[in-house]
Amino acid sequence: MCSDMRLVVVGGHQSGKTSLINTVLGQHEPESGRRTLSCMRREGEVDGRKLIFVDTPGWWRNYPLIDTAEFKKQQLMLSPSMCPPGPHAFVLVIGADGPFTEKNRRSVAEHLGLFDEKVWEHTLVVITGVDRSKQEHIDSQGGALRWVIDKCMNRYHIFENESMTEPQRITQLLDKIECIITNNSGSDFPLDEKALKEVEEKRKLNQEKASSRSLRVKSQRETLSKQAQVLLLPEVQILLLGWVCSRKTSAKNIILNKKEIVGMRRTVRADVESVVAGRKITVVDTPGWWKYLSAQFTPDWVKNELRRSVTLDGKNPHAILLAIPADTTFREEQRKITVDNMKMFGEQVWRHTIVLFTCGDLLGETTIEEHIESEGEPLRWLVEKCGNRYHVLGKDQDEESPQVTELLKKIDEMVAGKTFFSLCEATQTPNVEEMTVKPNKTNADMVKFLDQEWNRMDKEMEEMFKNMYSQTFQVKGNTSINTPPNFHDSEPSSDATVGERSKCTSPLTTHQNTSESEGEAGLSGQAEGEVPQTESSNNPEDPLEEMREMLEQEWGRREVMAMERFMGILSGQQTFTGPSSEADEHDRELSRRKVLRWLDTSGYGSFDD
Repeated sequence: MCSDMRLVVVGGHQSGKTSLINTVLGQHEPESGRRTLSCMRREGEVDGRKLIFVDTPGWWRNYPLIDTAEFKKQQLMLSPSMCPPGPHAFVLVIGADGPFTEKNRRSVAEHLGLFDEKVWEHTLVVITGVDRSKQEHIDSQGGALRWVIDKCMNRYHIFENESMTEPQRITQLLDKIECIITNNSGSDFPLDEKALKEVEEKRKLNQEKASSRSLRVKSQRETLSKQAQVLLLPEVQILLLGWVCSRKTSAKNIILNKKEIVGMRRTVRADVESVVAGRKITVVDTPGWWKYLSAQFTPDWVKNELRRSVTLDGKNPHAILLAIPADTTFREEQRKITVDNMKMFGEQVWRHTIVLFTCGDLLGETTIEEHIESEGEPLRWLVEKCGNRYHVLGKDQDEESPQVTELLKKIDEMVAGKTFFSLCEATQTPNVEEMTVKPNKTNADMVKFLDQEWNRMDKEMEEMFKNMYSQTFQVKGNTSINTPPNFHDSEPSSDATVGERSKCTSPLTTHQNTSESEGEAGLSGQAEGEVPQTESSNNPEDPLEEMREMLEQEWGRREVMAMERFMGILSGQQTFTGPSSEADEHDRELSRRKVLRWLDTSGYGSFDD
């Protein structure tokens, strides 16, 4: 028996990595249930073995590696060095709180690829939260999960809900890890010292640049305060811009100190005002453009709403906040798309814009300046284009949020000495390389299709969640909650009805022959024979295939955000019958199982396959 084990635990967000470590070590961290945002070393002794765990930040489970922020990649790559001379094994944790799709499989493969191809020889798959037999669960997930297990040489361990804390199941887990160590002749996972050194040096360089940027911003603000009279504006008008799923609505609610409403549908235009720190604050939340698609594919209704949003009841905005999530990458592609969509406001828009980094609570110990520097030239360029003005907001804010107060102060400083922003047609636009696809009739059809298809998928997902919600709350005595939650803030603006959306002709569909299962999992979700299809080649450079992949990328982000919010609702709005209003663990587990059962049979993964 091995006297010590050094283990690196990896997996997606909320897959149960930290809970697994707590269970094995018999420890209960005070902040259990919160996301792991930085690598953390944990130690303990179990069954005569000294255990060293390295808990790592999770990735979004259906995001490709290219969408994971650079600072997270660096943390993952450095994690094996936290248990020198190296880990004996990697534990890949996969939660059973939803289908394991092909997107999930690719995400796992790409993120583990950060450690070298040999990582599979040292990896054990641990599946948590299963409420059925092992084989039933694996069979129900299809080929994607089986591929991962086979890649790990059929090494896996399943924790059923009832057995999570049973000592014998923990002993079995450790025995399986010991088998990995034995099969590798007791050797550690080989560390690439050269690669680790390069990553560490890059991090240190970024930290130095980040410190320099922070000092430069501080000096810039101090100089402005001396040269201009900075007054507290009694009324502040704010315009929020950004791509779809950039967390604009969450930022609006944080700024106005309002309870967040789960938004299932795409935002149209929402003018909301509130009194914050004694000042009247008006925030206009706008529909987002695509993250991966050129401005040519931004729907006309979105462009019209953006133009109309410039004047707030006849008033120009004091500040434009450009929302950028801080937990994902910002590549050259996003820089070009952002600039293309901002062109409608003219070149002067940048003088009145502050980059607002949302999801700041997911940065962990990483500063926003370190994130800016680690992402490279595209994000640095955008920040500099806005006069080095940026701010970060996270959702975990107190009622008297100092971050909101600081944001308002930055707006006051920006307004000092400048006129209000106004839309001017005859303004110079920045010289930015255009996206490759040129406007034509086919592109116009794509614009309409993309918008309608998005709305259709939103509607289907909303109905699915309502059904899940109703089924989940049949906990005792078949009593269900009377009022399902409101999953959207506003209706999407579209000329097509729901019925019309389902019948729209897709310029992305092809004449490829598909099996029955592939047809059910098709992105457009069209019934057989319902829509005439256009031909497309199998050329990977085919613009139609590229468009299909881009829409899948857009929807993947929407999907994971909606599921995260929905699961939050289930944990926070449970209704139980009986003498006590408090739910015991049995009640909570029954509720959770119904969600998982529904997921397995709902076809929720159809957009992933």
